[in-house]
Amino acid sequence: MVRTRTDHIILWPSYFDSANTRAGGRRVPKAKATQNPTADELLKAVVSLGLKASILEGKAYPRNWWGWEGCVSVEKSLAKTELIGKVAPRLKQMRESGQAKKPTA
Repeated sequence: MVRTRTDHIILWPSYFDSANTRAGGRRVPKAKATQNPTADELLKAVVSLGLKASILEGKAYPRNWWGWEGCVSVEKSLAKTELIGKVAPRLKQMRESGQAKKPTA
């Protein structure tokens, strides 16, 4: 299990992936989602909001256990739903403005 501390919130890129369904793990409306976000992009978005965070590489989202996408651990200062609501538009804005490098695949 990834979450070992109660003073941190774990954010997975799958929460913000427009290719995912809600049942597949997406937690934001499709209009606010981004296509194939990475843990690095997610970390940049969280840090740009002035929050302390670190990346945990080599971790797999439980609903997508075969994909080792990594996750971001954020110090708890907001409720998880509030944090996701603030990170989603920032991630999309960074992707559209070119601040977050799009994955090459």
